[in-house]
This record gives sequence, C-alpha cells and structure tokens, in this order.
Amino acid sequence: MGALVNITKEAIDTILLETRKEDNMIKIKRDVMDPLIDYTFQKLYPYIVITSIMFFLIFILAIAILYMLIKKNIMS
Repeated sequence: MGALVNITKEAIDTILLETRKEDNMIKIKRDVMDPLIDYTFQKLYPYIVITSIMFFLIFILAIAILYMLIKKNIMS
C-alpha cells in the first residue's frame, strides 16, 4: 500500500512540474482553455442577449409607470 502512495505522489509531482513550464502553460491555454471559453460563450450568448433585452424592457416599463404616476399626481 505504501509503494502505491509513493508512486501516486511522484506522478502528481511530475505532472505539476511539467504543467508549470512556460511552453506547456502556453499549450494548455491555447489548446484547452481558449476553446473551452469560446465554446462556453457561444452556448451562453443567446441567454445573455435575452436577459439584456428583458432587463432593458423592464427598465423602460418602470420608467413609463413612474412617469404615469407622477403625471397622475400632478393632475390631481
């Protein structure tokens, strides 16, 4: 059992050392992170647009209601 633990720790340490090298970090960013971020943004983009439009419409509606209430109070 102890030998397996040592082998696992050595493997993890080796992987961590290799991923910290500058050329490997560049590869990870270019080949893993950038496509992942692009894919995620492409999938979330419609929801972001719809949420923005709904927020804008609710904001305009709130301003219209506020205007009508102020106009009603002035007329009374």
